[in-house]
Amino acid sequence: MMKLEFTPTKNGIIVDEENTFEILIRASSDLKQPSSSSERLPLNLSLVIDRSGSMQGKPLAEAKKCAAMLVDRMNGRDQLSVITYDNRVDVTFPMTKVSNKALLKNKIADIQSGGMTALYDGWSVGADQVAECCNQNYLSRVLLLSDGQANRGLTDEIAITSNCKKMAEAGIVTSTYGLGTHFNENLMTAMATSGQGQSHYGQTAEDLMEPFHEEFDLMEAIIARQLKLQILPEVGASFEVLNGYTRDQEGRFSLPDLTYDADVWALLKIKLTKDICDKPVKAFVKILTATIDFVDTEGAECRTEPLVVNLELQLSDTIAELAIDETVNQRSIELRAASFQEQAQMAAREGDWSRVDHIMEELKKLGNGNAWINASLERLNFYSEGRRQEEFSKEARYKSSRMRSRSVSRDENEVSFSIASESAMPSYLRRKIEQGKKQT
Repeated sequence: MMKLEFTPTKNGIIVDEENTFEILIRASSDLKQPSSSSERLPLNLSLVIDRSGSMQGKPLAEAKKCAAMLVDRMNGRDQLSVITYDNRVDVTFPMTKVSNKALLKNKIADIQSGGMTALYDGWSVGADQVAECCNQNYLSRVLLLSDGQANRGLTDEIAITSNCKKMAEAGIVTSTYGLGTHFNENLMTAMATSGQGQSHYGQTAEDLMEPFHEEFDLMEAIIARQLKLQILPEVGASFEVLNGYTRDQEGRFSLPDLTYDADVWALLKIKLTKDICDKPVKAFVKILTATIDFVDTEGAECRTEPLVVNLELQLSDTIAELAIDETVNQRSIELRAASFQEQAQMAAREGDWSRVDHIMEELKKLGNGNAWINASLERLNFYSEGRRQEEFSKEARYKSSRMRSRSVSRDENEVSFSIASESAMPSYLRRKIEQGKKQT
């Protein structure tokens, strides 16, 4: 069902020299998405809603609309719980089969705003609800919404994200939704990364619905989950995974879920010693072997056929004349842009705007080689020039997170970008020019 392939920066390596280059590993499937949503995996979801005082009014009203939308899109095989939290946590309704939708939506409509923000406690109760019914026959997820800082209960980021990672290893994914300008973007994106889920944010309440639809579209399209990439280098070869994916206790890298008509990918920086390249010209050098462990749509644990990466030794003049693969080049540009945006976000948080300005200039240079980055820099530049710390920090952080781990459509035009072409893509594959705004 799942196949692996590799593409190097150039299709060869230099004989009798040390070599440093990049290899793109892609996982994909040729399965076609069924026409009926009843054929997807049943869902085991907990929606955890911040109802603290700052959510009063339109933010909470829009959050309840998103919750009602989830109920409408679920079916009788699915199950849902809704948790609300301020300085205390309440179970609006426990894990329930989505059969009486009117009753569930009435309970959601009755949610009222309250006090402070016990974010971790809310997430923990939601995760416990999912855990009660978690098995491989369900797609299990906690969807956490907050507009504020975690200021009650456990607030330490390392401890919180460690628990998200433990739940993900047990098959319970965490996706997060930040709202407005006062939530902690570092915590919310870290929870999603450690929890192997999606990280979204909306600048306004009106921007919330689009990412909720995107998440549901993604869940309907998943054909393989809990992907774990194992890489075994040969003696004389070393590697670094540039995406920043988390690793499990076995050293495997956690990749995003695989969906219909898309690739998940990892970009590797490879270093070869001179000794491993000390062979005749035209000889092949075995560099590494890769496999992916995953859970399929039937809940079965599977492993791909091993992908063996071999490259041919060539003279340096021959390698110099070879073309750089454009797909590898674009993924490399995106990951460099992601790194720059992380640095810029940290500099903005420290109030070092001269450093931000310098990084923005570097990003503009990268934008000359990537149309999506170029298009998305306009708003980011607007926030940096206006010294708008909260808006800049959030947009930079979420752009960076997206570029590091996004799934890529096989139909994507890698050297051009337009809103019109992106709108034809499934929502979870679209390249947005501003992560915190709905893209119409």
